[in-house]
Amino acid sequence: MGKKKCWRLSLGEYGCRVILFERTPGSTLYREVYIGGKRVAAKKSLKHRDKDRAKANGYSLLATLTSGQEVLSEGQRLTLQTLFDNYIVSPAHQAKKERTQREDDQRLRRLLAFLGRDRDVMSMSPSDIQRYIEARRRGQCRPAGKPVRARAIGADLVALNTMLNWATRERTAQGQILLQHNPLKGLRLPVEKNPHRPVATFERYVKTRTAIHRLAANSQSEKERARWMKLELALVLVEATGRRLGSVRQLRWEDIELGKQPSIRWRADADKKGYETVVPIPGKLAEELRDFRRRLGAVGGWVFARQSDSVNPMDRHLFDRWLRVAEKKAGVPKLDGGLWHPYRRKWATERKQHPLRDVAEVGGWKDTETLLTCYQQPDSETLLSVMSEPHKLRDGVC
Repeated sequence: MGKKKCWRLSLGEYGCRVILFERTPGSTLYREVYIGGKRVAAKKSLKHRDKDRAKANGYSLLATLTSGQEVLSEGQRLTLQTLFDNYIVSPAHQAKKERTQREDDQRLRRLLAFLGRDRDVMSMSPSDIQRYIEARRRGQCRPAGKPVRARAIGADLVALNTMLNWATRERTAQGQILLQHNPLKGLRLPVEKNPHRPVATFERYVKTRTAIHRLAANSQSEKERARWMKLELALVLVEATGRRLGSVRQLRWEDIELGKQPSIRWRADADKKGYETVVPIPGKLAEELRDFRRRLGAVGGWVFARQSDSVNPMDRHLFDRWLRVAEKKAGVPKLDGGLWHPYRRKWATERKQHPLRDVAEVGGWKDTETLLTCYQQPDSETLLSVMSEPHKLRDGVC
């Protein structure tokens, strides 16, 4: 018998084509999109193997793309739906991380539902956006949800503004500019006057870690004991490095150098901003990591591998669930509006005396303004130091 061929199907024609295929016979199906002979949507898993379902979805996508191209080529008005359909298959959108793509997709669909899918893009005005802001604050935007703060609304509007700016640089297959100018250019994002950004303390960290030790000591199995040990390791890394939990949970033992010059390599694919950094670590932290590695019996692979599937890292919701249990056991008050991130603010606030650029590099911030505005918080010790300044301004001294 000959080697079984991989299934492949091309829908459409040159200028607008959807390709459906499998990488190995009987495997998960994938999709690519070509417009004007160029691939505009990279290989994307459909997460199923149903060929009929893939074909139906492919024809639906092709109809949407073809409709968009026809509208633009005829010089008719550009609707929000047409703009959205072209944007989500663009290289600019596809280059984002999968999670970011999903979040932006949800934000844009919410905006389209409120503003109107058939709405002419150029007819939008700041008044429309202000109405959206007020409705979102009251939790009245579909799908119905709870009221949200300015930060969540701002993220929606950033996604919209990014799509509009993309359209002012994009051309159709006929060479026309998709959008002559951004109708919302200069729009100011809503600002929270009293933002709620909880900060953890060192006492909270010590009490929680002590509670984790008690939970581990009372464990009924090695599996349960290993769970609490991994939670403690995650807490130690977050408190010591100031890194996001998303980066910490995707660490591999190969990323941690525990030799003469200890360091941690924060990989680009695990970083929110997509940057790779190698950061030196102090000897005390290196010694703790050696101890954790010995107790966990780890050789390589994921530091926080799933217990049932060592090929993948643990789900972040498990970290959240276990930390809540540990904090309840520790008797520390629940922080309103944060669980792991308050430790990142703690780390940044503790290092206000260091050069801003260095703090940003070590902690994984590429925007020092965000570090200053959202993470480094006033603390009573520093405020008292400011109030206790002994130097006085004298006459003749500028």
